[in-house]
Amino acid sequence: MSGRGENRPTVQSAFDGTYYVRSVPSSDYGTEGKTQVFKVRSNGDELVDEYPVYMRGELYLGWDPIAGKWCLVHLEPERITSNNYFEKLGKVSRLAFYMGGKEIMAYTGKELAEMGLKQKVQTLVYRQRGQFMVHGIQQVPGTNHYVFVIEKTTEKGNGIDTISLDITTGKTFSDDSGKKAAPKRSANGSQPNQAMQPTADRSDAWLSL
Repeated sequence: MSGRGENRPTVQSAFDGTYYVRSVPSSDYGTEGKTQVFKVRSNGDELVDEYPVYMRGELYLGWDPIAGKWCLVHLEPERITSNNYFEKLGKVSRLAFYMGGKEIMAYTGKELAEMGLKQKVQTLVYRQRGQFMVHGIQQVPGTNHYVFVIEKTTEKGNGIDTISLDITTGKTFSDDSGKKAAPKRSANGSQPNQAMQPTADRSDAWLSL
């Protein structure tokens, strides 16, 4: 990366293009800026959520029927320069969870490494220690709960473990946490959650699934 900086406006879509997230920086570096979630409508797109921060990297949008709110998961890559490209390839500097216009939980790169999440890859076929892959937001079978799912290689590198983080808290999901809560229907319509797709060129292409 060279020139003025790595930050740039991006748009990523979800739900077959019926929703999208637009993130615009205020400067070349840092997180100053804003991120907005829109629903596409024929008479003008509807703003459904907004965050006072620029989000560089991979985004996952999901509707939580229990909380009755939109949730956004942000996976931010390490900044890459021409001098340390290979050293930082696949490394994540931050994993953050947002809901209702606020940040609710965030993990630093160090904390992720301590969880065994050191290098993001597209497949775990080689099962090297520290490698992990993201499956995105998924529904917990038989419940109205949604979790952010990550698979990682075990400490010995001979197996795979799954990490499920509740999208409403960012914490490890517990099977008995609020199963009886009555779901709330989205005012924008009930739709399955799914990973977002970039609709603009992105500086963190290595993070694409």
